[in-house]
Amino acid sequence: MKKWILFALLYCAVATVMAQDAISYKAVVERKGDTILVKLLFDIAPGMHVYAPSLLNETQGYSGMKLIIDSLPAGLKDLKEPNWSESSMEGGGEVYRGDGHAVVFRLLGKPKQGPARIKGILVYQACNEEMCFPPDEKMFSVELKKGK
Repeated sequence: MKKWILFALLYCAVATVMAQDAISYKAVVERKGDTILVKLLFDIAPGMHVYAPSLLNETQGYSGMKLIIDSLPAGLKDLKEPNWSESSMEGGGEVYRGDGHAVVFRLLGKPKQGPARIKGILVYQACNEEMCFPPDEKMFSVELKKGK
């Protein structure tokens, strides 16, 4: 019995580490007048895929990616409804695999103080060829430099 408990604990620890390493990202910020575009460019680790945000995935019971903005600097308003990269159909769901994906969200206004920082979370469920891991989170932080 002790061996099974130890195995289960070790398995959970390895699964957590694998899921956390499933996504890497970098942020790009563009200003267009009073609108700020924040692009989170994300890559999926080799051998892994994550479920895209879609109605199909929801109806299939898959946890699609979600973007949660935790904190916005004073003076900025989130325009909601981020734009996600096109996904691929695979195994009855819509997924992201490989490099070159993006989620873009728009903010309106200008930060009242600088430098300003936007913080949030990408929520996702990662899978490899053998199993899916529990939903996980990748925290992000984007600095808005003055004039950018």
